[in-house]
Amino acid sequence: MEIIYGYQGVTEALGPVVMTIGTYDGLHVGHRTIVENLVRRARKTGARALVYSFYPPPWRVLGRAEHPYLILTLQDKIDELHRLGVDILVTEEFTPDLQDQSHVDFAQDVLRDRLAPQEIHFGYDFRFGRDRLGDAAFLTDFFAGSDTEVRPHGAVRVDGQIVGCRLIRQRVCAGDVAGAVPLLGRHHYVSGVVVRGRNRGNKIGFPTANVQPNTELVPPAGVYAVQMWVDREATPRPGVANLGFRPTFAEQDFSVEVHLFDFDGDLYGERVRVDFVERVRDEMKFDGVDALVAQIRRDVDHVRALLPYPAPQAGTLTWDPKP
Repeated sequence: MEIIYGYQGVTEALGPVVMTIGTYDGLHVGHRTIVENLVRRARKTGARALVYSFYPPPWRVLGRAEHPYLILTLQDKIDELHRLGVDILVTEEFTPDLQDQSHVDFAQDVLRDRLAPQEIHFGYDFRFGRDRLGDAAFLTDFFAGSDTEVRPHGAVRVDGQIVGCRLIRQRVCAGDVAGAVPLLGRHHYVSGVVVRGRNRGNKIGFPTANVQPNTELVPPAGVYAVQMWVDREATPRPGVANLGFRPTFAEQDFSVEVHLFDFDGDLYGERVRVDFVERVRDEMKFDGVDALVAQIRRDVDHVRALLPYPAPQAGTLTWDPKP
């Protein structure tokens, strides 16, 4: 997948492209519906599939988010788009200059003159330009009579609820990682690097990988059933993760510690991804190490009983009419 940083990096004609535009944080089932359609249209018409996306998103700059956490890192977004078959990603930093650009200027300078798509796809709630004046009706009028076809998409609902990043953030922030699965079409995950901790897990018989997450949206303190993907391995390893402040040891720093089942190896420095399958319990303070170890054994037995983890299940999907 070709990655272009900013529309000004497009210095020559891209050739025939079918594109979509939006923030695409999360790449949930609603986003994927558009991207998968985009890729199909590109393959059918002999064009390349292009995603024009913002990182960081406009709401970060404008301060308009209830839960101001990105669901994906930029690298994870790149990886997800690559898996979906996207050919070109134009990733744009949302700056004050871009914020001040009118919807007319953006449509002319960026969409028509730089990217020149044969089709442009976007979601039901997409708005652009100063004061968010650009919408589906404007784009339809702007490209009328040209070689660019405008294709707005209706909202995607799961079990009757419109799929959106705000709802996903709410569920993950509440610890409802299982409830986020039908919206994402996968487990929510955090990516990061394994770093050295205090080695307490080894001392009590449950060695852990101490993950320093790069992902902003981390579930709250508690114990979770997880699976960990290691860069050099093709399949994930199941385990139990403890997130929190380790109150039994009166520590101050929030940590993500993963105990992998039947694993004996050195992961220090490895880039990993931790998928959250199910919340097991809240974080607890114990009277001593023996009580903590007994509870960890119960947690491990509980999670082992869930194996093999079922594949992420989709809810009932419906599509609203196009805007």
